Amino acid sequence: MFASLSIAGKLALVDLPPRALVAVRAPAAALILVAIRLFVRPVERVAERDLLAMAGLALFGIIANQILFVEGLARTTATNAIVLNATIPVFTAGVAIALRRESATVGRVVGLGVAFGGALVVASGGGRGPFRLDGEHLVGSLMLLANSLSFATYLVLSRPILQRYKTVTVVSWVMLFGALGVLPFGGTLLVDAAPHVGRNAWLAVGWIVLFPTVGTYFLNAYALRRAPASLVAIYIYLQPIIGAGMAAVVLDERPHLSTLAGGLLIAAGIALVTWGNRRA
Repeated sequence: MFASLSIAGKLALVDLPPRALVAVRAPAAALILVAIRLFVRPVERVAERDLLAMAGLALFGIIANQILFVEGLARTTATNAIVLNATIPVFTAGVAIALRRESATVGRVVGLGVAFGGALVVASGGGRGPFRLDGEHLVGSLMLLANSLSFATYLVLSRPILQRYKTVTVVSWVMLFGALGVLPFGGTLLVDAAPHVGRNAWLAVGWIVLFPTVGTYFLNAYALRRAPASLVAIYIYLQPIIGAGMAAVVLDERPHLSTLAGGLLIAAGIALVTWGNRRA
């Protein structure tokens, strides 16, 4: 689901300004998640101090994360976005270790390095890949790196509160706070752009809301209740592989041998991190 975000985002940004896309993405997802939470009985009550904590999580996981991502995506390539998002596991491990939430085992450190190397191999396309960090794309790439750090912080900080409440309770509140936070940045742009948005762009927006937002935030939170943040984050390294597969199916792009080689490295890295977490 996350791997499709860059592709669908590029389609939506044809007709929507970046912040207008965020202004529809988070509120629409919040409405869906709140409706699901009200349907699940009994409806959990949340302590006031935990509501404040969820508002803080929204700052990292929704507001800063989504605005930085879409603004960065608008300034660089979808491939850059997919590859630079692969830094999230590295940042996650770093934040978790810095905050003493996890220990730096050999398996974790080596596995992160091996998997990240695999992501770069996939992106290289055998030396012909569209991954670029030149002047034209530098600002967008830096925004995407900041987005990765923000989301990594959200992953680490959200785990304790997810262990006290149901997944849907936490995710719906975080998304609601996030929606309230992004509207001032893009609400007016969305109203102005909406009458001129084409059918394909709206279909892309609908996909983004349902799958790379509602689906991914819920499943990430569900996993974080049951596993360390660094283990959850390492699966982000699968994005370049899945993205290459989507490009082959949707865009009729033939995958290069580097896709297979990178995939094997990513699988090895995931295995090492999993082993490292078991030892810890």
